[in-house]
Amino acid sequence: DHYLYCLDPPTQAGVDTPWITTRANRISYVLPCNDVSPPGSPTQPVSYHVFVLEAVDNLGAHSAPVVDAFTSFTLAPSVTILEPNATHNDFIWPTLPPSAAFVFTGADPDGQATRFPVKYKYKVFASSGTEIDFHAILLDTDLLRRRYAPGFAGWDSVSGDTCRVAIRSMVPGTEYLFAVTAIDEAGAYSPVFTLGTSLFRFACGYAGAVGPKISIWDEYFSYRYMSGGYNPDPTTAIEIEVPSGRPIDFRWSAEPLPGSTVKGYRWALDIASLVDETPRADESADWQHWSRAGLGTTSAAVGPFAGTGYDSLEQHTLYVEAEDTNLLKSLAMVRFRVTRPAFAKDLLFVNDTRFPPDHSTLLHPDSMIAPTGNWPGAAELDTFLYARGGVRWRSTVPSTVKSTPGIFSGYSFDTIGSRRYGGQGGLPLFVLGNYRHIVWMCDPATQFNDGPGYVQWPMPVLRYWSMGTSNPLAVYSHMGGRLWLLGGGIAYNTLKKYNDPSNDPGGDEFTYSAAAGELVAGRLMWDLPHWRSEIRVKKPAGAGINNQLKASWPGAPNYSLLPRGLDPHTDPLPPMRGPNQFYATTYWGEVLTRTNDIDEDFSDRPDTVVTRSALDTLYWATGGDVTYHCPVMTYYHGTETGSVVFCGFPLWYFQRAQAMQLGDFVLQKIWGLAREPLPR
Repeated sequence: DHYLYCLDPPTQAGVDTPWITTRANRISYVLPCNDVSPPGSPTQPVSYHVFVLEAVDNLGAHSAPVVDAFTSFTLAPSVTILEPNATHNDFIWPTLPPSAAFVFTGADPDGQATRFPVKYKYKVFASSGTEIDFHAILLDTDLLRRRYAPGFAGWDSVSGDTCRVAIRSMVPGTEYLFAVTAIDEAGAYSPVFTLGTSLFRFACGYAGAVGPKISIWDEYFSYRYMSGGYNPDPTTAIEIEVPSGRPIDFRWSAEPLPGSTVKGYRWALDIASLVDETPRADESADWQHWSRAGLGTTSAAVGPFAGTGYDSLEQHTLYVEAEDTNLLKSLAMVRFRVTRPAFAKDLLFVNDTRFPPDHSTLLHPDSMIAPTGNWPGAAELDTFLYARGGVRWRSTVPSTVKSTPGIFSGYSFDTIGSRRYGGQGGLPLFVLGNYRHIVWMCDPATQFNDGPGYVQWPMPVLRYWSMGTSNPLAVYSHMGGRLWLLGGGIAYNTLKKYNDPSNDPGGDEFTYSAAAGELVAGRLMWDLPHWRSEIRVKKPAGAGINNQLKASWPGAPNYSLLPRGLDPHTDPLPPMRGPNQFYATTYWGEVLTRTNDIDEDFSDRPDTVVTRSALDTLYWATGGDVTYHCPVMTYYHGTETGSVVFCGFPLWYFQRAQAMQLGDFVLQKIWGLAREPLPR
């Protein structure tokens, strides 16, 4: 709407700035030189003028001010402090250790030989100092220019290509002010001293034992320490499980305290003593001693380890040290158990959904209160999937009403409800590794946000595993286990923590994009189903349609045996359900919205490359408000993990006969399992 500007604004606190209002975007002024003794010259300019400008919009909001300074001979160079990168104002300022590093940058817009300053001058003022009144500087920062310019006598100096200085031996309990000015080739200096650009106010505190904050990860887990520190207590170690027969590639980084930088890292495996400084006999093989420290030591490839069975007791501990320039250290410890899968049984169903359970009534202990809300409740889902059939349906009149066999009845399987393992942080790998095939079901459970051990509202285990802890399901898949992920909540729960709301359409709709950094390696949807472009999670209102894919790769299943389409329920009402308590009319769907080609080399010869697609689309989502022909069901059959079938929808939303046919296709045609011929 308009601009506010000022020439030579007052520098003292409490003095109003004489702003001038204009709608023009260009002004011209003739200004006096105002040189004092000694007079200025092209090689030693002295007197400065300062121009400050703000923009104001039609609602009265102001931009941040921009500042320029100049003499009669030259433009003034500028300088900006980059580190410590800490926000501070008149009321809050950071605390730095007794030794701190400051990094800054400068510019000389009218330089001839270079567009950077030729040197910098800097000085640290302490609140306990006597050279100049510390608090007077804070009230009138121009006092520094008036007192020390143009020569800045007594200030330390560094060359223009040295933009980092270390200040040491500061006194804890004291406030300090770091000031820096840039000098250009004409001798002009930066005359404007302001907090956040050329001034940095801070307090000095005791360093204590707090070092850099370490983050450590591999393909099965990711963990970031809440703070730095060095605690060798074994009970504080990160506990994970890893597969046998595969090298484990650990990686790490660290975030130092303000005023410090990371000096280096080192690591060891199963070291006998953390204070043993015996050099390694072989840097690549002697893991039981500390590695050479360095900034480039940010990974360790260890293993493979044999393991002793699916309930292996073989354990190892990785130690990582990070040290900063204040000589403060932090320690990360990862204790990992090596698991070799037994794969002794065929099939496990894991129910990680959070549907409401049945409730009994004291009046009829043998009966249940009729379920409410949309079908299915927890018990109804179990019945739909697994029921043996021919058993009295509780609470029904007449009592002769019998259950129908579930759609998976006839297969040899075990079932586990994930809530049973909530207090243990989820199912352990040695349980999962006992099965060759796992069907994992997870709904969005948007109201369940407490830890998995919470009794009333425990989040799905899959969500908990994806929040920075070890993910045994990823380890299971890398060991060669086969997965079927379904329910309409797999992507939502595993990517919820990493969601960037800026690309969400809003409402019950979320976007997880590789371009936005939400969908990356190390996260389940990337690693297992191989969905690596962009995922949309929303509530569509339609079904899927078979894409009639004619697979040409060896061993491909006959996709024509899939149901042509999947349609919402028109099945008869379940017992105890009235016309107003029936099937849902919409479902949570998870679809791919961008091209997601996964091509791999399937040749078993090192001198030959045979490239083909490792990801097949089985169904597209259609109908409702979902994007037409977005993949909603895929089959990964590559070599990076065990095979993974992914359904971005709840199987139980669709008609019983179609759900049964789809289930039989996955279990029989993809996995090769057999089923007893029961009248389901």
